[in-house]
Amino acid sequence: MRRSALILIGLGTLLIVIAALVRFVVAPNATRLPDDTDSTTTYSGTGTFLNAQALQSGDMANALARDIPVTLDRHVYVSQTDGNTAIVHDDGTLKAASTTAEDKHTYAVDRKELTETSTISGVEVEKHEGLTITLPVDPEPKSGVYKYWDTQTLTAVPVTYVGSEERDGRKTYHYRATATGPLAAPELKQQLPVVLPKSLAPRLLPLLPADVQAKLAPVVAGLPDLVELGYTATSTYDVFADAELGAPLDIRINRSVVASVTAGSASIPLLPVLAYDVAQDKASVSESVGDIKDASRLLGWISLWIPLALLVVGLVLIVLGVLRRKPRVTDSSATPSGVAPTTVEPPKA
Repeated sequence: MRRSALILIGLGTLLIVIAALVRFVVAPNATRLPDDTDSTTTYSGTGTFLNAQALQSGDMANALARDIPVTLDRHVYVSQTDGNTAIVHDDGTLKAASTTAEDKHTYAVDRKELTETSTISGVEVEKHEGLTITLPVDPEPKSGVYKYWDTQTLTAVPVTYVGSEERDGRKTYHYRATATGPLAAPELKQQLPVVLPKSLAPRLLPLLPADVQAKLAPVVAGLPDLVELGYTATSTYDVFADAELGAPLDIRINRSVVASVTAGSASIPLLPVLAYDVAQDKASVSESVGDIKDASRLLGWISLWIPLALLVVGLVLIVLGVLRRKPRVTDSSATPSGVAPTTVEPPKA
């Protein structure tokens, strides 16, 4: 066998092995949450905020700011990975007028499924269930497949599939999750008053909706001197996730925390102490789409085009090597080397 044939066959086989490794090892790893994930998303909208100190001091003029412009900056990043586990930080900063409120969370997530997993040794994280920052690659356009973790009620709620839409040329799946329940977020609960002096009720009534005033006015006299307050949180998340990679390209968040009092056996909702309705800015959406397009092209090269090219070249080299294995065909009528040709003279007439 010719040496060149062995080289071609060996090189072709090596390229086919590399193609398989790229397709079945490198490509699946490329779909995991990257260890250098770091993005900031900006939202804007309107909100309502309670000034607890003004309320307790009786300054009703400054106790409640309604429908004022707000912005929300959401910083999502990975600080550490270990195999298939990533430590993810989801830091939100809400700004309204001169008020700034931070909402920070740290999770241990599976880099493939994006759901909860055991933390890395020595790293403290919050317990949670379901999804937090994104959907997995190739998300399913179905309801009931996923759950989303709500940080206000500390519950995992079902995700509903709404439909398919486009964002800057990218196909997205529209998902919605809604959570309602007692406020459970520790940091937010600490910022809100636990009780309200009954003496403030007459001045508080004008701030309440007409139907709430009608319910509360008859029972004010029977309330204790310090009225215990309860809080109900409601959140609705609308996520437009890329149909290929699962990453959110557009998000809308509507949140509210409503204070309530108990009169007899009835719980009477009073007013929202915190509420905001924000949507991702267009510039932020365009930036997200651009990042996803780049990631999609890279994934396409890794999962399809590079393995395919390596496979084709490898097969061609093997075929060439096989062809070169065949021995040369010699002409049996050829004169042996070193033997002089014999000249046959024609007979003389």
